[in-house]
This record gives sequence, C-alpha cells and structure tokens, in this order.
Amino acid sequence: MSEIDPSITLYVEETRELLGELERALLELEKNPGDMERVDACFRAMHTIKGGGAMFGFEEISRFTHDVETVLDRVRAGVLPVTSELLTLTLAAKDHILALLESPEGTAPDLREASDALLASFAAFLPEEREAPAVAPPPAQTPLAVLDEESYACAAEPGPPSIYWLRFRPTARILHTGNDPVRLLAECDALGRVRALRHGPMPDLDASDFDPENTYGVFDLLVRTPCSANSLQDVFIFVDGDSDIRIERIHQGTLRDSDLSDLLRALEGLDTAPPEVVLDALSRALAAKLASITEAKTRVAEKRARFGGAEEGKQKHAPAASTTLRVDAARLDSVVSMAGELVILQSRLRQAVQARDLDAAAAVDEDLERLTDAMRDVALGLRMLPIGTVFSQFTRLLRDLSGSLGKEVEFEALGGDTELDKTVIDRIKDPLVHLLRNSLDHGIEPPAERLAAGKPARGRVTLSASHSGGNVVISISDDGRGINVAAVRKKAVERGLLAADAEIGDKEVMELIFAPGFSTAEKVSDVSGRGVGMDVVKRNIEALRGMVELESAVGQGSTVTIKLPLTLAIIDGFSVVVGGDSFIVPLVNLRGFQERFPEGEVRTVENMERMGDLIPVVSLRRLFEVPGDQPGYERVVVTEVEGEMVGFCVDKVVGRQQAVIKSLDDCYRHLKWISGTTINGDGSISLILDVPQLVRFVRGQEDSRLHAAKASRTLTQ
Repeated sequence: MSEIDPSITLYVEETRELLGELERALLELEKNPGDMERVDACFRAMHTIKGGGAMFGFEEISRFTHDVETVLDRVRAGVLPVTSELLTLTLAAKDHILALLESPEGTAPDLREASDALLASFAAFLPEEREAPAVAPPPAQTPLAVLDEESYACAAEPGPPSIYWLRFRPTARILHTGNDPVRLLAECDALGRVRALRHGPMPDLDASDFDPENTYGVFDLLVRTPCSANSLQDVFIFVDGDSDIRIERIHQGTLRDSDLSDLLRALEGLDTAPPEVVLDALSRALAAKLASITEAKTRVAEKRARFGGAEEGKQKHAPAASTTLRVDAARLDSVVSMAGELVILQSRLRQAVQARDLDAAAAVDEDLERLTDAMRDVALGLRMLPIGTVFSQFTRLLRDLSGSLGKEVEFEALGGDTELDKTVIDRIKDPLVHLLRNSLDHGIEPPAERLAAGKPARGRVTLSASHSGGNVVISISDDGRGINVAAVRKKAVERGLLAADAEIGDKEVMELIFAPGFSTAEKVSDVSGRGVGMDVVKRNIEALRGMVELESAVGQGSTVTIKLPLTLAIIDGFSVVVGGDSFIVPLVNLRGFQERFPEGEVRTVENMERMGDLIPVVSLRRLFEVPGDQPGYERVVVTEVEGEMVGFCVDKVVGRQQAVIKSLDDCYRHLKWISGTTINGDGSISLILDVPQLVRFVRGQEDSRLHAAKASRTLTQ
C-alpha cells in the first residue's frame, strides 16, 4: 500500500481531537460537577471513540472504552456523582487511549496490562451484579465487548466477532415452497453486519422463458457477527434440502463495512466457481486487506513519532503536533475565487504582450499586485489558529503538577481567540510548558506559607494572549513569592557569571536567569533544579523572531512576557541599501524617514533630533562593517519598539517590498541583529533586520555610556 488509508488517518486525527475535547470537558467538570452538558460531551466523545475503534480495527480501544463509556452513561443518568476520584481515573483513561491510538497494533502486552489495570479501577463504578472485566487474552483472542450498538438476534460468542462467507444458491422454485430469499437475507442481517452480492445469469424480462415466480442467480454474503456459524445455519433450516448453502468462517476480528464490500468485489464473476476457488480468492483478498490495515497503522505511528512524538523527558501530557489543519470553508472559497481571477489576469497579460500594448500590461501589473496582496493575506489566514488550542492543554498540566507538589492553584487563560500561525503555535508549546512549571514550582508557595504571608491559600497563575501591532503578546503571571534578586546575584557570582563588585541593576540581574545551566533551586527534583530550561526557552523564542522579558516583585509574583510575530512566512518591509548590501526593515516597526548630513568621524551609535526630541541612531555601515567610503548624505529609517524610537542610517531607501522569509542556516544562527533572509526579484539576497534586537543593542550601548560617564564623574570627585 503506497499511502496511508485515508479512513484510518481520519479516525486517528478525529480521535485526537475528541480526546482533547474530553480532557477539556473533564477539567471543566472539576470546577462545576453539576454541568450535565459537560457530562454529555464526555459520554459522546467516548461513545464515538469506541464505535470508531470497532469500525477501523482498533479492537483494544473498543474493548477498553466500553466500560469507561458505561461509567459515563451512569453519571449521565444520575446514578453516579462526579467525584475527583472519577475525574482523575477518566483522565488517566484518556491518556491510555492516546497511547493505544499511537501503537501500530494497539495490543502490546504492556498496553493490555495497563488496560486491565484501569478497567479494574473502573469496575468499582459499575453495577454490583456485573463481574469485573476479564483479563485481556493474547492478541488473537482479544475480546471485543461491543461490536455495534444493535442487539443481535443471537447469543454472542466469546472473543472478537467472526467474518463468515455464506453462499446461497436458492432453488428456482423456492417461492413455491413458501420461502422468500429476501426474508432469509433479512434474518441474516439481524445476526450481524451483512454485505451481499447477487450475481449470475438473469434472463431478459421479455424473454419467453422468463418466469416471474422463479428465482435466479447466486447470493454471496459476507457477515460480520458475534454469533456462531450454527446461528447462521439455522436461518436456512427450511431450505437446506432444496437449495445449495455453504457457510465458512474466513476471519476472526473486526473489519469495516467498506472492507467487507471490498472483499466482495473479489468474488465478482465467480458465481459458477467451486467453493474452493471462491475461498482461495477470498483468502488472498483478505490477506491483502489485513496487510494494508496493519501497514496503515504502522505508517500512522511512524508519522506520529517522526513529526510529533514526545521525546524522553518532555511533558507527558503534550500531544503531538497535528499534521492536519481545519480550515474555514469561506477562506477556501476565497482562494478558489482568487485563483479564477489569476487565470483571467494571465489571459489579459498574454493579450497585452501579443499586442505589445504597454498600457494594458501596466494595468495588468496593477491588478496583479492587488490580487497578490489579497491572496497572500488569505493564504496566510489559512494557517492561522486560535492560540486557545494550546492554552486548553495546560489546564491538565497545572492540575496534575499542583497535586504532585501539594499546592493549590487556580489557572486562568485569557485571549484564547487570538490567532497565530500554526507553525508558531506548534513551536511555542514547549517554552510555555516550562514557564508554567516554573511558575508553579518556584513561584507559587505552599498553602501554609501563603496563609502566613496574608495571601489566600490558593495561588493564581494567569496565561493571556493579545495582539499588539504586528505581534502577539503572551504573558504568564503568578501571585507567588517573586524572584529574590539577591539570591540570583549570589548564585551568579558563585558560578562566575557576575563579578562580586559588579554594579548592575535588578533587571539585568534577573536576565541572568536565562543563562545556560543557571538555577537557584536548592535541590534537584523531577520538576526543576537542573538548570536546564530557561536558556532553551529564550533560545527557542528568539528562533521564532520573538523576545522574552521578565518582571518580578518580591512577595507579589512574577510575569514573563513573550512577543512573537504573527507569521513566519511573509512580512511587509522596506528595502534599504548600505554600500553594496541590501537589507529589509519590517514595516510593522517603521515610523518614518529623515535625512542627515554626517560630519567628521561617524560613530556606530549617535544621537539626532527628531520633532524636538533626541533619538539614538545606528550607522549600519559601521555596525556591519560594510566596505566603502562614508557618504556625506544618508537616509535615516526611524523605527519604534515598545515606545522607544531608534533610527538606522542607510545609503538609499529602495521602497516597499514583500519579503518571503528564509531562515538562516544553522551555521549562521549566531549572527546578531539578523532574523532571516529573503530573495529579491533580481535573484539577489537581502538580510532582514531584527529591529527589536537592534533596539536592545542601542539601549545597552546607552546604558554603558551612562555608567561610564557616572564612573568618570565619581573619579573626578
């Protein structure tokens, strides 16, 4: 099989979504146990997962979820209350179903043992007269508790359902004996899921030898049923002597209805073939079908491990990054409409070229620019997702972690409808996980300590997102103990990161927390203390062209602010030239242009007047050591970051340009002040300036100059 079965792929993706919905509903129930809508949502999710598992061959999922669904049904009926114990157990069941989904076979011994252990715990919530679930036998004998929702007209055999091939060749005069083939087939349908093929010769209705009271042809049936072969044989007990009937079991296990239909196609044209030939054709078709199903599951698992598998040591509740994306149909309609406009423009352009009509070609160029802008916005919008899809995963993280740390915490997520590029969302998950764990472990105090400090016993962690210009701002704040700057300074001195007599402000001291290997934890735990994390957080965020800032007040809490670009694909910018080099200044930071006529020696950072205020300006020629003579006339590109104006001196401003961002190769990641590259229309390359990094550089230069001036005045005195 060259490709993954799309039906199985769809089931895997939908099951992941259902498990996410299940987890969110369970966590909401913890806050409001009487919310019956959430209970219904949990039941529906489990019911759908169970039914799909039976249909698509995930037999262990179907077996395991049956009792879980029964318990949720009892909660829905008001027989059982919603308790913390039941919610914790159901959350564990959700994690186990995800593990079964990711297993190629889903029947590894350790997974079956885990299923049985969880089912034994769920048995306490089942009716007393019901026996505890049997231990799962080996894979070939894995019982399927429920095949379908129908109740079949027979006693179910133990073990998984069977697939029977049934050939029914009725005698031509069967109707004269009071028997009806249609009724017999309907009785078979009451015993299981049936797919039927009627084939064989059929006389023309106008033929002289056609008798409407006769029956013609052969019926080949594939029946998926938990019943025995004897139950099927009993259907034909009154016609067994006159008609030709053959019943053979060809497989034990679950196959989808569509799989049965595929197998039936192998029998077309074999209406006169002996049973041995038919069975051989069925065996070959069945072997190919089972192999394709197994390969599909394996490929799904490999794809999961390759693109989203949790590496050892990562947060266990973080699901894989989905390889699919749900898109609003209206956005797709817009893309199709624009594609039609593009075809029309291409036709107009051809006519203009053939007629050598420059005015018409110019008109096409203007329309093409408008269409390209609109198509870019719509195409980027296809990748935009609400960041709340990530936020909802963290409620579970804080619930479990607070329990293990013995702390009480209330988690609040705000701005979940803020949209962000899917690539950014997938890559921001791990940094957010680490920051939340830090807030809970280092920030929030134990209840007794909080009460002694006059705080409520329950701490508070807030995760929020909002748009700010062309960026998304994500903040994580807590009302914990805050950062002890003195302890950070002491640890930095011990590690040689800071001189004992260094005079730096509290903000600069807190920045040392992002140094590799830095930790103030007194002991190493499974949550923190190894000094691995905050430097990785900063590095990952900066790799997304973002920035991270830390604020804290002792006894009041801490806030980590992350600023990220909306997309990593395309930006609007202005192309500028310095010497023979080309740069792109992102339009989102641009505030205007100005001229300057430098005199004398030009320094890297200087000041100039703008609208009555002095603003720092950076000579990109000096900063990047661009070869060539210093011109006597420069353009100053004025930018703004966080309310701070900074100008960049360039030789020439080319104009506005849409830049398709190309990431820097690993060997160039150490370069400062450059966030990426883009290819220009003439094939040359422009470097995209990282304006926030440049502004921080200017700020550091200004601070150094002020410290130097202060030290000079001190020495003079």
